[in-house]
Amino acid sequence: MKRAWENLDLEGGGLQSANRRLVRRLKRRNIAYFLWFLFPLGAHRVYLDDLPRALGYTGLTAAAIILYLSLGNGLMLVPAAIAAAWALYDLVWIDRRITRINKQIRVAEYLRSDNQPPAGFRGRYTDDAGTAATGTEEPRPDGSPAGATPAPHGKQRIPSFAEQERILRELTKPK
Repeated sequence: MKRAWENLDLEGGGLQSANRRLVRRLKRRNIAYFLWFLFPLGAHRVYLDDLPRALGYTGLTAAAIILYLSLGNGLMLVPAAIAAAWALYDLVWIDRRITRINKQIRVAEYLRSDNQPPAGFRGRYTDDAGTAATGTEEPRPDGSPAGATPAPHGKQRIPSFAEQERILRELTKPK
């Protein structure tokens, strides 16, 4: 499927623009887990908006390097072990954090005050004269529901996709 729809300008308002903004803002698990491999730098914590603990990773890494350079490799194992244990815990923490962050992002995005229908939006109309639909269409003269085609044994059925396309083509033909 082509992704040309991503280049459409839907910032006029409404649900499409809200969904587009939402997709851009949501955190992704694959990115967070990829950044987890850079745990000595705390990159996954930075991505998940947890800067104080990301600095904790950086501090532990710096402490391990300083201890290694100044006293040898025995004491450097303490901060390195703490960082490694913390990184293992983060494998579970990442999924919960992304779920929590994405929920907050969704709530904030959909409750924005500027999420209004696009200018000129009139809702659903059944004809060109501007008569608003009530949510149901007028029944046919024979009493069958609009859009339904007779089925065998007198039962009504919904038109198939191909039949719906044919009906739409007929409706759009110039008269």
